[in-house]
Amino acid sequence: MTVLVVTDSSEGPAQKIARLVADALGERDIDVTVGDTSDLERSEEFEGVVFGGEVDAGEYSPDTVELLSRASGLSQQLVWLFAVGDESTEDTTDLVSEIAALDYRSFSPSAGEDEVRSWAAFIADEIDGHS
Repeated sequence: MTVLVVTDSSEGPAQKIARLVADALGERDIDVTVGDTSDLERSEEFEGVVFGGEVDAGEYSPDTVELLSRASGLSQQLVWLFAVGDESTEDTTDLVSEIAALDYRSFSPSAGEDEVRSWAAFIADEIDGHS
């Protein structure tokens, strides 16, 4: 299984969580590429995509929503989404449905490594179930 892990920022809490997810998936013998938003253009080269972004007032930025909506092929792949922010992220329901994400998680900016690794283990188990 090949998985692309992408965030809408090159640094900060979303990037930290993405790297933890990528490391945990790699430890489960999943081929992981950590990329940036431009890599979503070639998302069809991967069997799965984990995307994370920072939220404000419970929502991804309009640019991030547009980026994910335009990413051709995401609805044809295994996709997991996460958000990082202090607020509730209930307003992402439409996007999660549109992309047909298998799971969506909201993390605080200070999320602990165990919490993130637990979610990554969940993703790895789902990947194993689809292999």
